[in-house]
This record gives sequence, C-alpha cells and structure tokens, in this order.
Amino acid sequence: MFKKILVPIDGSNRALLAAKYARILAEKFDSSVTLIHIIQNPAYIMPDTIIPSLLLKDLEVSGKRILDKALEVFDDFDGRVNTLVEYGHPGIRIVDVTEERDYSLIVMGRRGLSDVKGLLLGSVSNHVLHHASCPTLIIKSNDEG
Repeated sequence: MFKKILVPIDGSNRALLAAKYARILAEKFDSSVTLIHIIQNPAYIMPDTIIPSLLLKDLEVSGKRILDKALEVFDDFDGRVNTLVEYGHPGIRIVDVTEERDYSLIVMGRRGLSDVKGLLLGSVSNHVLHHASCPTLIIKSNDEG
C-alpha cells in the first residue's frame, strides 16, 4: 500500500516523532523510508542575496547531522532507509520531490501554530497537506521541541 514513505526532517522533536510513526508504518507495510532535509536558501527570502559556497557547505553539513540524528530512530530497522538533502522552500520541495520520486505517503510533524498565526505566517505542513498528490499523515505533538 505505502511502498515509499517520505519523512521531512527539520531537527525538531516533532520531526523525530514523525520518523517514529514512519518506522511503524514501514514495518507494517514493508516500505522503504526516505528522510529528507530541506535547506531553505536565504535567497528565497532576499532574492538579490548571493550565498557564499562556504555557507552552503556549512548548511549541508548541518543538514546531514540533523538527518543522522533522525536515522537513530531506524537503528535496528530491517528495511531500507535513505537520506536526502534538498534546497528550496520546504513545502514546495517536499511536494516536488514526492511527485518526482513517486512517494506513496508523507509522514511529517506539525509546528502547531494557532489558526491565526498559521494563516498569517503560512505553514509547511499546511502547504504539503493541500498540494501533495499522495496521502499525508501529519503528526501533532504537544512538545514545543
């Protein structure tokens, strides 16, 4: 049913909780799991900004550390787990990668913004929920992590 599961990882406790849920589902459905970390290029916020390659390298190293932490959830997992680092707006890249690589399920944490803040600030999980072409499981946590 869910052969390929995508799990966005941002370093938060909510994302780690989503990884735990993804593991349970992967074991049940014999799925592969990909943990993805999106590096939001500051040029999206300030379009005229040129990002030094050294800074981008530091962001990649940091992203890989975040993914390594999430991989600990899968330490004794018998299935296949991959990691992926991408650049761009998190919500947009998650949706794009899901379609490009034919994922059958997204499991992700939710930041827990109030309705008003969510409307004003936008939300990665909200964007993914409304634009992804596959089922999306949003894991809500009371943890502010």
